[in-house]
Amino acid sequence: MSAFFKIFTIPINMPIIKRLYITASNNYDSNYQIVPVNTEQPLEIDSKIGLFKLFLNIKNFDGSKPHLSNSLYNLQDDVYLNGEKIEFNKPPKDDDEPNLRINIEFTPKEDINGSNFAFGNDFTYPIRDYVPVGLLNTGLKLFNWFINDSVKGDPYPDKPYLYGPGISSFTYMAIKNPDDPTVNTHSKKAVENLFQQEENIPKEPNSRKKFFSNKKKCEKFTFKKGVTYILQFDTNFVKLADSKYSISIPRFDFDVSHYANDTLNNVNWVFKEGGYEGVDFGKLGLIINFKVLLEDSEDS
Repeated sequence: MSAFFKIFTIPINMPIIKRLYITASNNYDSNYQIVPVNTEQPLEIDSKIGLFKLFLNIKNFDGSKPHLSNSLYNLQDDVYLNGEKIEFNKPPKDDDEPNLRINIEFTPKEDINGSNFAFGNDFTYPIRDYVPVGLLNTGLKLFNWFINDSVKGDPYPDKPYLYGPGISSFTYMAIKNPDDPTVNTHSKKAVENLFQQEENIPKEPNSRKKFFSNKKKCEKFTFKKGVTYILQFDTNFVKLADSKYSISIPRFDFDVSHYANDTLNNVNWVFKEGGYEGVDFGKLGLIINFKVLLEDSEDS
């Protein structure tokens, strides 16, 4: 029996459910911390390439037991999942709140070329034996079509990956400015201000992503040492609500949760410098691990 099931053994007569357990680290092997969800209270991760402050929001987050005392069901709630009152102010309501929002405040320790700051997903174990080959190919195509056509990856090796340049992937980007709250908000309506660092960069997010779809333009941008950048990724193509995990495209949800097992139970969202060739390449920054735990469905 694997260590996973030794720790989370549940009596056979109890109904079980799959719930998310989300942690973050600066490497694949150790120092993982539990990520608060829907609190707007940042988790700080220091790494070789810089300091990351992570804010994570998920609609209808039905988290696992480790999240009961640190996470909210939704962003506007005033109690934790365990029913205890929060001790901080709720953020302003955002009518554009997506299914999943990863918001980062990143301060580099050294200059990083824009074409070399990678963002994406990977696994530290093979998935080819658990997910149909056709589904893997379709998933990569859907990601390219609907999210970012500059993303490249390979689902078949022992450590599958899917990476792209962050500067053309992030839903929202800005240079943090304490004196200008319009760029520090997490709302989609926030104004981008990268043009203050490099001329001709568009203020509107979709225009900026299109602008940086050209590799040579990515190479001209620099994430500067000591400057704090707001990096936000929003998606409605992933649904994680109420312990149901689906890939969602217009008018269709594909439930992927039934593929989960004691091996295929987690995926990483990764920020790193370089390393487009695969999991073991580049300099790691932030790893956010989304893992499925089996729990008694009657637990609150």
